[in-house]
Amino acid sequence: MTKKHQTRKKSSKEKVLQELTSTPLTPEERDQMIAEAAYYRAEQRGFYPEDHDQDWLEAEKIVDSMLSRGMRELAEDIN
Repeated sequence: MTKKHQTRKKSSKEKVLQELTSTPLTPEERDQMIAEAAYYRAEQRGFYPEDHDQDWLEAEKIVDSMLSRGMRELAEDIN
C-alpha cells in the first residue's frame, strides 16, 4: 500500500500575500513614484536648481524604503 502525496491547501492569508506580491511594481511605476517624491522635495526647498540630482537620490531611498518596509509589514500582518 502506498501513501498518496497530500498537498496542503493554502490558507487565505497565504493566498492574499501571494496575490499582492505576484504583481510587483514595474520599473516605470517605481520611477513615477520617485519622480513625484523628488518633485515634492524640490518644492519644499523652493526648486533650487543645483540640487535636482540630490532630490532624485533622496526620493529613491525613500521610495525603496517604503516599498521594502510595506512588503515586510504586509507579510508580518498576514502571517
